[in-house]
Amino acid sequence: MQLLIRTLGVGAAVMFAVAVSALVATQSVTRPLGAPQVGPNETGHHHDSDRSLWSRDRDSVDRPTLRNWTGDDAPKRSLAATTDVPFNRPPGAVGEWNRDVVSDFPSFRTDTSVYPSVATPVDGTYVRDAYVEIFAVQPSTIVRATPDIQPHYAAPNGELFATLDYRFVVPEDSSTPYNNETWQLQAHNVSRIHLLVDGEPEAERPGTRVATLEYDLAEHPGTDHTLTIETNVTVSLQRHHEWCSNLTAGNCTEWSSETTNITESVTVSDSIDVTEYTLDVSGSYARFPDGDLGIFVYKDDPWLGYELPGGRINGIWRFYSARDPGWDQLVTATADGKSVDHSPIHPLQLSAYPIKTGPTASPVETVSIRDVYGWEYQPPSLPGTVHLDVLEQPYRGSFRLAAHFQTPNQTISDLTAYGLVHGVKTDTDPEAYEEIPIHRSNLTLDVLNTTSETATVRITLTDAQTGDPIATEERDGYVMLAGERVQTGSDGTLTKTIDRPAGAISARYEPKHWWLHSIGYVGDSDASSVQGTVLTIVRWIYRAGVPVSLFLLAVFFIDRITGMPIWPPWRGL
Repeated sequence: MQLLIRTLGVGAAVMFAVAVSALVATQSVTRPLGAPQVGPNETGHHHDSDRSLWSRDRDSVDRPTLRNWTGDDAPKRSLAATTDVPFNRPPGAVGEWNRDVVSDFPSFRTDTSVYPSVATPVDGTYVRDAYVEIFAVQPSTIVRATPDIQPHYAAPNGELFATLDYRFVVPEDSSTPYNNETWQLQAHNVSRIHLLVDGEPEAERPGTRVATLEYDLAEHPGTDHTLTIETNVTVSLQRHHEWCSNLTAGNCTEWSSETTNITESVTVSDSIDVTEYTLDVSGSYARFPDGDLGIFVYKDDPWLGYELPGGRINGIWRFYSARDPGWDQLVTATADGKSVDHSPIHPLQLSAYPIKTGPTASPVETVSIRDVYGWEYQPPSLPGTVHLDVLEQPYRGSFRLAAHFQTPNQTISDLTAYGLVHGVKTDTDPEAYEEIPIHRSNLTLDVLNTTSETATVRITLTDAQTGDPIATEERDGYVMLAGERVQTGSDGTLTKTIDRPAGAISARYEPKHWWLHSIGYVGDSDASSVQGTVLTIVRWIYRAGVPVSLFLLAVFFIDRITGMPIWPPWRGL
C-alpha cells in the first residue's frame, strides 16, 4: 500500500507539472487580456509569494522566471502566476495584506490632496478636495450567490481601514494705494474620526490620514448594518484689512484696519453596507453499529462546512481574493489641476462563489456525503478578469449537509463548523445536536410458491433490536427486490409475484435519511432459491459431497498410518 501511495504521489506531481506547462503554453490564446489589470509585482510591495491572492492580476508568463523559481512553493507560485486559484477556506492573508499596505498611503502635503478614483471629494471656500474613503472592512466576504444576491458578510467583531486627505487655499494678499489685504494661515486639522453603526456612535480615533477603527456589531440590533466613517476638516485663517478712512485732495490722511479670524469646517463621510455574519448551526448525529459516525448539520444562510480530526466536508462554496479596482488609480489634485497615476496601494476583497465541482468530502476513503439540501439559485457571473470554473446551470446551495465518517474514535464533540468569513467558526455543543439511535434491521425472504414462469415471495422487514415492523412506505428508503424498488406496509411485510429467475431471488433493504426519523436503520439482505433450478441441484450436490469427502479423507489417513490395505475403499469390489 505504501508503494502504491508513493506511486500515486509521483503521478500527481507529474500531472501537476504537466498542467502548469500546459497553462504556460496556452496562456496567450486561452487567457486574452481585457481591461487593464494589476498584478502583485506592480504594487511595489514585492509580495510574490501572495500571487494566489490576486485573482484580478494580469496572468502573464515569463518562462525564464518560472524556470528560475525554486523551493517547495515553486509549483504553487507557478500555478498562481498562470491562472487564478480558488481557496478551500477564507485565507487570513487578505487581512494581513490590507493591514500592511494601507500604511503606505502617500504622505500629506498642504497644497495637494490625493484620493482614489472612487472617492467623491468635497470643496469649501478654503478647504478643497476633502474626502474620507473606506479602504477595507475585515474580516469580510462578498458571497456571490446569484447575479442579484451578493451580500457583503462581515464578522461580528472586526476593523475598518480608511484614508482621508484634503488641501486648502490661502487667498493671495492684495494691495492698492488705498486698500490692503493680507492673509495668514493660523491652523488646519482633522477632528476626531468617528465610526457609526446605523447612525449610532461605535468608535472614534484622533484625526489622522490613515485610520483603523474597531467595531462590534453584536451591540446593535438586526443583522444588516451601515458602517459610516465621518470627520471634519477644519482650516483657520486670519484676514488683516487696512483701508483709507479719510481721503483729502487725493491723499489718505487716516487709515483704519480690521483683523478677522475665519474658520471653515467641512464634513466628510463614507459608508458601506454589511451583513453581520454569525455561525449558529444545528443538527443531529448517529453512531452506527460498526462504530461509524453519521452527522447532519444545517444553517439557513450560506456557510462552508464542517470537519472532524481526519475528515472534512466542504459545501459548494469556494473563495477567491481580488483587488478593489476602484483603488487602481490615485488622483492628485492641486491648485493647478489634477493628474491620475497608478496607485501604490491596493485593498484586497475576499469573495465566495459556488464552485463547479460542487460539495466535496475528504479523504474519500473514509468520508462520504450522503445528501445536500438547499434552495436552487441561478449561477452568478464573476468579474471578467477572474478566471475560475463557474457554474452555468442552476445549482443547489449547500445549506444542509449529511455525511458519513468512518471514525469510531471521534464523537460529535470533536466537530467544528466553518463559515464563509475568516475566523468565523464554532465548536460543537453536543446538547445542541439530537442523537438518533441506529438499529440493525432484519430482512427475510420466503418463496411461497412457484410456477414455470413466476414466483410469489414474501418479504418481512423488522427492527432487529425491538422486533417492531419497519414500514418503508412511511419513511425514506426501500427494498430492492429482483432489481425493482418495492415498499413494505405498516406490518413490515410485502407479498409480490415476480418473474421466475434462473437462480436465486434476492432482496436488500436500503435505508435512507436516518436524520429525518426518530430511529435510523442499517440495511440487511436475504436470498432464497427457487426449487427445481440448476442452483437447487448444485446445492444438493454440495450438501451430499461434503460428508462423503470427509469420510474418504478419513479412510485415506487410516490406510497410510496403520498400513491397512483399505485404500481405496472400493479395493475389494
